[in-house]
Amino acid sequence: MAPILLRAFMTVSLTTAVICFLVFNGGFDGAFTETGLKHYAERASPILKAVLPKWLKMPLNTVVNFGYVIIGAYWLAVIFHHHGQKNIGEIDAYTFYVFNFMACFYGPIQTIRIIMDKHRFAILDQWVTLPFFMWVFVWGRYLTNGWSNLRVHTAITFSVSSYVLTLYYDIGFEIALGLHIILGVGGAVLAYRKYYTPDAQTPFICAILCCTGFVVLKLLDLHLAKIHPFFTKVSGHFLSKIADFLQIHYVSKFFMALTFKKIECETKKSN
Repeated sequence: MAPILLRAFMTVSLTTAVICFLVFNGGFDGAFTETGLKHYAERASPILKAVLPKWLKMPLNTVVNFGYVIIGAYWLAVIFHHHGQKNIGEIDAYTFYVFNFMACFYGPIQTIRIIMDKHRFAILDQWVTLPFFMWVFVWGRYLTNGWSNLRVHTAITFSVSSYVLTLYYDIGFEIALGLHIILGVGGAVLAYRKYYTPDAQTPFICAILCCTGFVVLKLLDLHLAKIHPFFTKVSGHFLSKIADFLQIHYVSKFFMALTFKKIECETKKSN
């Protein structure tokens, strides 16, 4: 049980370390990112400004990132329990562990980006988002076609490499992210079709809605602030982050239902 947990942790750690090295080595300084308060609608109230440290310019956009860690830790605990009870196999546990370790890593990375508001931290925040979505595709393909180290390594290498688009286009990240979302949804749909179960239907719909909310609310951040001052306190960007970590929860719940259905089908075949 512990070795597979450690393997998943090292997988995420090494991928993140490679990205960090490339970012802070300056190789992607030419990538376009949005830094500065002008790109965010949230403005701390005068009361909060008086009591909070000066570096905490967007309190809600900072605090909300703990949601990623909470959701990730919750699912790590759930899978640790099921794996310990031998309800799921090694590779099944590994796929869950990797995905939710990504969540635990992403929370602090996003927090540092908001607090530091520097170009390289913004690059790091963007870049680590891509393997996150690619893992959903990998997960779906594993359920439909079994585990393949070659497929996994190819997919993750493609995912990490796709960030090079940001060096050529201002919307390079958006292009790469859009492709990753399409691949992720496609992989999930293929898995859903193979191991259909009613238990996966609601989490699938909720995950799609949360993904849509994540994208739309983030894009509308500054526009919502023009509609009503409320959205300068509770901003679209803040709400998009809630949708984002809820998306992680529902994706995990979706794959949990499919995993148990797969195990049920395999048990029937063996009997």
